Amino acid sequence: MFHFKKYATITSVLLLTTVFLAGCGAGNDTKQAGAGAVTSAQPTSSAATQKPETEKMLTDAMGHTVKVPAQPQRIIAPFLEDALTALGVKPVAQWSAAGQPQQYLQKELKDVAILHMEGGLKPEEALSYNPDLIILTSEAYMKNGSYEEFSKVAPTYVLSKDENDWRGNFTKLGEVLGKSSEADQAIKKLDQKLTGAKEQIRIKAGEKTAVLLQAGDKGYKLFGAKFYSGKLLYEGLGFKQPKLLKGDYETYSIETLAQLDDVDYIFVLSGKGRAKPPVDNPLWMQLPAVKQGHVYEADSGHWFNQNVIANQLIIDDVLHDVIK
Repeated sequence: MFHFKKYATITSVLLLTTVFLAGCGAGNDTKQAGAGAVTSAQPTSSAATQKPETEKMLTDAMGHTVKVPAQPQRIIAPFLEDALTALGVKPVAQWSAAGQPQQYLQKELKDVAILHMEGGLKPEEALSYNPDLIILTSEAYMKNGSYEEFSKVAPTYVLSKDENDWRGNFTKLGEVLGKSSEADQAIKKLDQKLTGAKEQIRIKAGEKTAVLLQAGDKGYKLFGAKFYSGKLLYEGLGFKQPKLLKGDYETYSIETLAQLDDVDYIFVLSGKGRAKPPVDNPLWMQLPAVKQGHVYEADSGHWFNQNVIANQLIIDDVLHDVIK
């Protein structure tokens, strides 16, 4: 049984002893040693009782003050799985389109549940995974619910007002997750690879024109210099844009194929459910890039994306196709 009086008496004795030793003169070596031992033990005792940070207050892109867990364990961040993986973080559930996740990430995420993202993330589905943090790239990911509904499920942080600013969003994600150093290193590694690839292309191919083409039933789309991997193709790797290219993701009629006569390389978006290029169309067959065999498949899994891992894979594809 614990005896309070006995404990109080012992405590009083120790306190008086400490005060006595601390007040002793410097001439007594034995007393100085005793005082030093007591004093040095006090900060250690204080540090031992200090609790680690469990959450931090952050302001998201919508102006919400969010209590973010210091070390979240069950994250839902649809279409940010590339960035999470690059930071060494595995979400509790992952984005999908028509039930298909991003295939290029499945080596790391093959055991992660699939979210049904038709129309956007749903609060009730998010709740079923018991997340401790929800991160949404932008407001566009809340079409099936309001911010208030998501915030009742778990702390919800809206990352950005600009989905295309993948670098800024990746850096911000690193800050939110306490992995700024890892984010900086990942960007540095990517930029080194990009610089080397651009130089190889310049030496081997010179100034060449390229397009990323998405085939359709009645026409096709071209990726502009600010749209997903079109940005990497033109701004990153230094390819020139064709004279036909207007806007970021515009639709063109089949009749305009003839105007791609200034294109040296055509990358065609491919993948499950993707339309095939009009290979039997005479206008297609007359294109210089087609005649020279400079038409290449571009896996939509990573080409229809822009982030650390996707961009590295795109660079690998381009080097494989162009630098032979």
